[in-house]
Amino acid sequence: MSDRIAAVGMVAAAQLLPFSWCTDARPVPMIAFHGTADRAVPYNGGTSWVAPDSFPNVLTWTRNWARRNGCAPNPSDAAVAEDVTRRAYTDCARNADVVLYTIHGGGHTWPGGKPLPEWFVGTTSRSIDATSRMWEFFREHPLASR
Repeated sequence: MSDRIAAVGMVAAAQLLPFSWCTDARPVPMIAFHGTADRAVPYNGGTSWVAPDSFPNVLTWTRNWARRNGCAPNPSDAAVAEDVTRRAYTDCARNADVVLYTIHGGGHTWPGGKPLPEWFVGTTSRSIDATSRMWEFFREHPLASR
């Protein structure tokens, strides 16, 4: 659906589906947020109670998305807050940037969102607001007119 979707944003959602299933020609910009202490979708990959299949390593998954989008191979990393790092792949085909915010110590939560029971989902970062960062990314990556 790359002809109808300008960009995608994900929180704690490294895909289980293989990239080979995505046959659309247009690269899709992506912004993602993921906690290193997420027990539902493990940051370093592996299994959890959420799905029977193994989740990919988040850094590898992000790099593969950037490769699919034709981005320059070397991302830039920047500290956004004490517990947040931003990795950005730029110089991508059709301006289809790929950005990952790593929440160090963050759980399966929405950064900047309402805290949920830590015993179940882990820590919610208050250092950044995923909603506003995602909206800014969407505004910077509109769907080109046909």
